[in-house]
Amino acid sequence: MSSRSWRRIIVGIIFLILTIFYTLLFLKHASVTNELIFNIAHIKSLSNIFISPINFDYWGHTGSLINFYSPWLTILPGLLFLNQNVIIGFVLIFALVTYLTFTSSYYYMKKFSNDTLEALLFSVIYTLSFNRFMLVFSEQRIENYLVLIFLPMIYYGAFQIFNGKFQDWLTLTLGMTLIIWTSPYMALAIILTLVPILPLMIFSRLSHHWSYWGKTLLNLIKAGLTTGILTVGYWGPLLENQWTKKLLQQKRSRFDYWAWFSKEFLTRNNWYFFLTLIILLGLVLIVIFLKSSFSYKIMILESFVIVALLVTHPQLPVDISRLMFALITIVDLFAIVVLTRVILLLFQEGPVILQLLILLLTIGGFGYLTYSQANQLHPHNKIEIAQKIDYKSLVVNYHDQALESKNHFLIDGHSSQVQFNTKGNEYWLQYYNPQAVKMDIPIQNYAGYKVTVNNEQPKIFSSKRHTLLLQTDPNKNIIEIHAHYTVLAIISLLINLFSFIGLGYIYFSDKWKMKKKIVAES
Repeated sequence: MSSRSWRRIIVGIIFLILTIFYTLLFLKHASVTNELIFNIAHIKSLSNIFISPINFDYWGHTGSLINFYSPWLTILPGLLFLNQNVIIGFVLIFALVTYLTFTSSYYYMKKFSNDTLEALLFSVIYTLSFNRFMLVFSEQRIENYLVLIFLPMIYYGAFQIFNGKFQDWLTLTLGMTLIIWTSPYMALAIILTLVPILPLMIFSRLSHHWSYWGKTLLNLIKAGLTTGILTVGYWGPLLENQWTKKLLQQKRSRFDYWAWFSKEFLTRNNWYFFLTLIILLGLVLIVIFLKSSFSYKIMILESFVIVALLVTHPQLPVDISRLMFALITIVDLFAIVVLTRVILLLFQEGPVILQLLILLLTIGGFGYLTYSQANQLHPHNKIEIAQKIDYKSLVVNYHDQALESKNHFLIDGHSSQVQFNTKGNEYWLQYYNPQAVKMDIPIQNYAGYKVTVNNEQPKIFSSKRHTLLLQTDPNKNIIEIHAHYTVLAIISLLINLFSFIGLGYIYFSDKWKMKKKIVAES
């Protein structure tokens, strides 16, 4: 077995041990919060996503449009792991996400820096970072830490293009595609960090040729257009629905970083230490800036800008709270890249035994920090394997204009209790009244419904509650509501499907041709 194979096995074992360690900490110290229940309900509600974005079994049975706004990349692990024991299934998903974060960050940092030690240090610090700890144990929204798998892939592909290695445009494309299918706000934040790089490339020697700019712009446009086609199944139906509904997401509460930092660290006795630390940090960054490649310089410059935005938090006419939240994760990535670069420059000339010691100290140090942070948590409702969670009734409604309906039917404007049944994308009820009445059904009106009353399609209206309003027949009424994708949404999904098939065919055919060429030459 080659040394390369042994290295992969050893790295894989290290990541597996750290993943088990991190997962056990999550099991022992994480609380069953509303966000964790939301995660489980969201994954379960995606069970019919290929048929309809609406699942009446969840979100108060009101036809919530959450799956329009939260991409459904979690569908695969959801189907695999949540069909039996929900808690065990979710823990397995969490462990898989953690292991993939270790692996992805190591793989792309190794390709980016071509240094195994730097890649290992980056992977360990990145996955065990304080930011990821907060996303996992405090925020608990799976898309916020699922997206960490793809961030190194994105920036590796982008910097490859900016550095003239245009064949890696596909890496950027696939990374952005996975990001959009996971967290659209993160995709927007990434674009905002990539756009300024283009004018900054003027200061790089690579850009002193017109051919560079032509090839760079061509590959960026190619990556952008391909990403758009590969994600049209998400943003197509979203834009169609948003065009008519004009729904807004709830703002994230603003976190005052300076006030928090002043309270925790800047006591009167610590001011001198803080100023000294800032000066030393500035000197280190100047040295790193001068001795590192252009890509590292870009990260350092953008980190200063992002930190300034997070501290000042500019007020704009539109809500940018979720965008600012995404930028925290990006600046965390940049800071860890720079930190690993500092460590490497300090110890890269040392003997192998010293590098191994640095790696062990990093694993032990950040492992201990994660352990101590977890021990400071006091979960009120600990996760237990045999735990029964009624996630269908506990979760709150999201993106739901029928939020205040509370399953109350309005019969000619008067509240009434009517029995109904749901199953996935189907909703049906029986109602008897000798008179024809106007029935306000407590599910929000959606263009993709097929509604029948006694097997005939009535005229549908939107009530003042933004719910479905129709006229019943005299006597017995059998009302059936089936939620499906609209025609435009189906077209978008089909385009998306065929684009994935086409891209897969091109990718694997190129790999096959390259393999045949290597065999022929040998």
